Amino acid sequence: MKPRSLTFWLSAYLGLAGLLLFVLLGAGMWQSLRHLVGAAEADKAQALANQLAAVSVDAVLIRDYGAIERAVDDLVRSRGLAYVEIRRTDGVVLGQAGIASADNPAFAATMLAAGEPLGEVIAQYDSTPMRAAAWRLAVLTGGALALFSVIAFVVLRRLLAARLIAPVKTLIASVAPGATLHAAPADAPAEVHELAHALTDLETRIHTHITALEEANQAHNDALRRLCAEQRLATVGQMAGEVAHELNTPLANILGYAQLAQSQTPDAAVRESLDTIVAQARRAGQIVGDMLTVARAPALTNQAVDLAELARAFARLVAPLARRQGVSIEVAPGAAAPAWADASRIEQILFNLVTNATQAGAHRIQIVPSAGAMSVIDDGAGVPPAMQPRLFEAFVTSKLQGQGTGLGLAICRRLAEEMDGTLTFAESAPGHTRFQLNLPAPS
Repeated sequence: MKPRSLTFWLSAYLGLAGLLLFVLLGAGMWQSLRHLVGAAEADKAQALANQLAAVSVDAVLIRDYGAIERAVDDLVRSRGLAYVEIRRTDGVVLGQAGIASADNPAFAATMLAAGEPLGEVIAQYDSTPMRAAAWRLAVLTGGALALFSVIAFVVLRRLLAARLIAPVKTLIASVAPGATLHAAPADAPAEVHELAHALTDLETRIHTHITALEEANQAHNDALRRLCAEQRLATVGQMAGEVAHELNTPLANILGYAQLAQSQTPDAAVRESLDTIVAQARRAGQIVGDMLTVARAPALTNQAVDLAELARAFARLVAPLARRQGVSIEVAPGAAAPAWADASRIEQILFNLVTNATQAGAHRIQIVPSAGAMSVIDDGAGVPPAMQPRLFEAFVTSKLQGQGTGLGLAICRRLAEEMDGTLTFAESAPGHTRFQLNLPAPS
């Protein structure tokens, strides 16, 4: 069964209240009119009885019963009395007119002569005209009350619809999905304002809950992605040892014989093919080396190091190779930059970052050491925005197929974390990319 609306219930309650008010006021008005008309008729009958008793004394004393009869008949015909009777004290009826009825009230007046009672006058008025008049007045009054009730019902219903129902409907409409919750009108009742405040608080709590849920889901997805990456790294680590033993020797033989053939053949086309073999063999050796790095976890030898000196030594080491590729490596001048770290792992991290920058088209790479930190800045093409959130995940790379394994940055971050440090992607734009390595200070 469809629930009734608030408008229906308010209309029903107002209608019942109006009907009850109409009945109560009608009954009260009927009783009041009946009482007023009855009291007026009673006063009239009593006054006529008193008047007849006063004027009938002389007729009784002189025994003029004809005058008594005429007076009685006159009262019944012209004064609206239903019954009039005059009797002596001994019970003899001296005159009467009309018809006595037990339904009509009777009023008596004593006839006195020199203080002695001679008899009494009994008068009854006819209540039928009184009841008819009362009914007519009641009908008129009831009609007026009914009209007033209908007008009051319509006015109250419209006022409630405008001041209560309309604001509530506005609030209901604003609660719809995608809608903005509106404040209640300033002239709305206090209850509507309370309802609006409650809905606003509820909306705020729902949005907060949704935001927290989305953040929790995002954290869960990030954790799951990291777990998958760690599992993949673990799998690679388990396989790396066996794969390296199987591949290192054939790769070394291929590289050695290709280089030997390069030095012995004068044919340019053959030499070009041999160059391709040498390059691909070295590439395969690099991949095997990355896998071995994942598989092996050499003992950590943290010690007090000078990051500035490490950066300068690294720049001197790779400068010849960098110059052949058209890349300049600069170390920002400055004082000593102490840190607590493993020098070989820092060198491995720097080598990976410089290699990535070179492959991204950089021509100038700057290393900026400071106390407990080191920045690597290049002017390459930058990191695509879509890849930045997953940059340190295993097997994620922006290089072309066959040009990278996607393990380098994942390994570098792990090396930094093993030294109780962090490796972060700071910023990137075409012509400016910066990675930040933070390390603990010497103890």
